[in-house]
Amino acid sequence: MILIADSGSTKCAWAICTTDGKILSIHKTSGFNPKYSSFDSITSELNSSKLNSIKTEIKEVYFYGAGCSSERRNVIIKEPLQSFFSNAEIIIRHDLEAALKATYKESPIISCILGTGSNSCIFDGDNIIENAPSLGYIAGDEASGNFFGKQLINLYVNNALPRNIVEKFENWTTERKDEIIENIYSVQRPNLYLATFFRFMYENKEEQIFDSIFRKGIQHFFDLHIKCFDNYKKYPLTFVGSVAYFLSDYINKIAKKEGMQVQEIVQSPIKNLVKEHFIK
Repeated sequence: MILIADSGSTKCAWAICTTDGKILSIHKTSGFNPKYSSFDSITSELNSSKLNSIKTEIKEVYFYGAGCSSERRNVIIKEPLQSFFSNAEIIIRHDLEAALKATYKESPIISCILGTGSNSCIFDGDNIIENAPSLGYIAGDEASGNFFGKQLINLYVNNALPRNIVEKFENWTTERKDEIIENIYSVQRPNLYLATFFRFMYENKEEQIFDSIFRKGIQHFFDLHIKCFDNYKKYPLTFVGSVAYFLSDYINKIAKKEGMQVQEIVQSPIKNLVKEHFIK
C-alpha cells in the first residue's frame, strides 16, 4: 500500500492507497511541522492513530508538509516516519507542492495557502517561477488562522472589543486574559493555539469588527503576497486551506475588485493530490 499525506501545522490527512491509486481510506492526525514537531511527538501521535495497525504494510510514504522547505528540516519529519513505517520508502515534500498538484489545471497559476499559516507562489506546470517569502507565524503568515487569532486576542486583552462580543467570547471559552497570555508564551506551538481563535471570529463574522478584520486581512494578503508578482493579473488564483475555504466570499470579492480571477478554492487537497500523484 501507498500512503500520501497532506499536512498543515494543525492537522494532517493520510490517504491509504492501492498501488494503482484507489483510495482505501483517509485518516486524520495532528499536523507535523519540522519547526515545532519532534521525533517523540510525531511517533507518539502515529502510535495512537489508526495507521498503527497497518504500518508494516505501507511500502511508500509521500509526505507533503508545512515547513518542509529544506533537506535539514525534512530530516526532522523523515526520521520518525522511517522509524514508524519501517518497510517503506519515505519521500518528504513541501505542502506548497501539494497545493500546486491539487489545483493546477494546464495553465500557470498563482497558488496560495491560507490555513494555520500562509504562503503563495507562481507555478507554470513544471516549476515554481516565483515564491513570496514567508516570515512565519511571528512576523508573517498574513491572512492565516494564526494572523487573525492574534488580532482577536490583542483586542480582547486590551479591552477593545464591544461588550456584547466579550460576553460571547467568554461564553465560548473558559480561558481569560491572564491564562491566554500565559498560554501564548508557554505552549509548544503558539501558532496553533492562536489559530484556534479564528473559529470564534468566523462564527461571528456578521459582527462589524470581525467583518472588517477579515476584509482588511485578505486585502493585505493580496497586496503583499499576490501583487508582489510581476504581471500578477494575468494569472488565475487558486487557494488551499480551511481559512481560504471559510473566507471564500472575501477572497472572491477582493479578487473581483483587483481585476483577478479565482480559479478554485479547496479546503483540503488530499483527494486531488492523490489523483494527480497517480497520473502518468
